[in-house]
Order: sequence, then C-alpha cells, then structure tokens
Amino acid sequence: MSETQIIVFPLARRVGKIRTAAATLKAMRTEKMARAYRAQITAVLLNHLCKLGVDPVERPERVCEFWRAVHDEIAKGMEGAA
Repeated sequence: MSETQIIVFPLARRVGKIRTAAATLKAMRTEKMARAYRAQITAVLLNHLCKLGVDPVERPERVCEFWRAVHDEIAKGMEGAA
C-alpha cells in the first residue's frame, strides 16, 4: 500500500490573509489586544491545518512562516511610509 502525502497551499503565500492580519495588528491599540489577536489567528490556522490532515510536526513551522510573512508585510508598509 502506498503512503499518501497532503500538499497544502502555503500559509505564507496567502497574501490576502497576510495583509488583513498585518493591517489588523497595526490598528491594535494595545500590545495585549495584539497578543490576543495573534493567539486567536494562530489557533484558527492550527485548526485549519489539522482538518486538512497536515502532519502535527509540520503545523507550527507553517504557522511561523505565516507570521513571518505578516511581519514582513508590516515592515514593508513602514518602509513605504518613511
């Protein structure tokens, strides 16, 4: 019997979701609100990857890549404003 592999569209390439998360984080008034938002989105992303059947070992790295892309988007916006 052959082993199947699930290939999921990379979270770090979901430009719309990345831009939305970056804009939402930039609009947060307090660090506490930003932490709560990051925790909420992280839980949603992990749940999504779980439902897709992504290996549990790979899930944290994929979510980390997403947040790196969000951070890059925020930095890009700040560079453009300078």
